[in-house]
Amino acid sequence: MEQPIPPYLFAFAVGEIGCREVGPRTKVFAESVLAVLDAAAKEFAGTEDMIRVGEKLFGEYDWGRFDLLVLPPSFPYGGMENPRMVFLTPTVIKGDASGAQVVAHELAHSWTGNLITNKTNDHFWLNEGFTTYAERRIVEAVQGEDIAALNIGIGWKCLVDTMERFNDNMEFTKLLNNQEGVDPDDIYSEVPYEKGFQFLLRIERQIGRAAFDEFIKKYIAAFKFQSIDTHMFLDFLKANVPGIENDVDLKTWTEGTGIPPDAMEPVSNIYTKIVSLANEFKQGRMPSEEEVASWHGQQWELYLENLPKSVEASQVTALDCRYRLSESRDYEVKVAFLQLAIGSRCSEYYNVVEKTLKEVGRMKYLRPLYTALVQGNAGKEEEKIFAQRVFAEARETYHPIAQGVVESIFSKHL
Repeated sequence: MEQPIPPYLFAFAVGEIGCREVGPRTKVFAESVLAVLDAAAKEFAGTEDMIRVGEKLFGEYDWGRFDLLVLPPSFPYGGMENPRMVFLTPTVIKGDASGAQVVAHELAHSWTGNLITNKTNDHFWLNEGFTTYAERRIVEAVQGEDIAALNIGIGWKCLVDTMERFNDNMEFTKLLNNQEGVDPDDIYSEVPYEKGFQFLLRIERQIGRAAFDEFIKKYIAAFKFQSIDTHMFLDFLKANVPGIENDVDLKTWTEGTGIPPDAMEPVSNIYTKIVSLANEFKQGRMPSEEEVASWHGQQWELYLENLPKSVEASQVTALDCRYRLSESRDYEVKVAFLQLAIGSRCSEYYNVVEKTLKEVGRMKYLRPLYTALVQGNAGKEEEKIFAQRVFAEARETYHPIAQGVVESIFSKHL
C-alpha cells in the first residue's frame, strides 16, 4: 500500500482462512468454517452502505479496500482498525446485524485515527473520541436515531461508572492526561471514548450540526496523514470557529477531571423508557413481555447497565427464568447479566461465568467479570478462590495483554 501508517497499525494474519464477498470494497475473512463465514457475511452485509455514509460525512475513503477478518475467540479487543483489513472478535457476530456497529467504529477510524493520529497516548482521545462521534453519526444514518440514542445511553452509563473506577486517581479522567511511567493497559477506560465524544457533541450543540460537519471535513483535510496533539487540535478549532473558547470551556473539557457540568445525558423516548423500567425493577417490578417484545441486545444492555450493582438473588433468578439472559448469544447482554448475578451472590450462575471466561478472551468481558468476583473483602473468599482457579485454567488461552490485565486486577484486589 502507498499510504503511510503509524507502526501500531501494521498487522498480518496467518491461518487456514476462507472468505465471502459482501460488497465492492469488502470481503469478510475468517477460519475456513462454513458456518462462521456465512454468519459473518450475513452480519456485515451492510458494510458498503456504511462506507458510503462515512464518505458523505467525512470525505473520500482513502484506503481502497475495507476488508474484515474475524479472529479466534482469544482476540482481546472488539476490533482493531488495521487499514484495509480490520480485525474483529467473533463476539460481534450476534445474528441480528447489531455487531455491524463495531464495524462502524473501526470504519470511522479510517478518517479519525488512521488518517489523523494522536502523537502520544496522552492524547488518545483524539483517536477514540472522534471515532466514537463518527461511529454514531454513521449508525444514526444507517440504522436510525433510536439505535444511535441507545449507543449514546450505554456510553453515558459506562462513562459514569468509569468515574467511580478512577475515584482514587482522577488524573485518568482527563482527556489530556500524563501517562509517563504508566502501562496504558492498566488505565484503559471509556474516558477517551465517551468523554471525548461528549466534548465533540458539546461543540456540535454550540455551533450547530451543519457547521460542525464542515469543521470536521476541514480538520480531516488539514491534518490527514499526520500525527497531532490536543493543543494543535484546539488551535485549529479556535482558528476555524472564532469565539468558541468563550462559549465552551475548552480547558475544563480537556484538562479537567470528571464529567464537565455541560455534558449532556442522552434524551430520547427509547432511552428514557428503558431507564424508567430499570428504575422500576429496583422497586420490585419486572418488565412485561409486551414491554420488551421488540428489544434486541442493545436495549437489554442499556436496561441491565442501569440496574443496581446487586439486588435480591430471587430477583435475578426470576429475571433470567423469564428472559433467559444467561443464555443470550449476545455477550454484551450475557456479561451484563452475569455481573448482576455475581453482585447479588447468585452462585448458581457461576458455572455460566466459568464457561464464559473460558470461551472468550475479549478484555471487555474479562475485566468486569474478574473484577466483580474479586473486589471487596466481606464474604468474598469463595469467589476469589473461584476466580483464581478459572484464570489458572484459562490463562494460556488468553492473549498476553489479556493475561496482564487479569493479573493486574488480582494484584489490586487479592
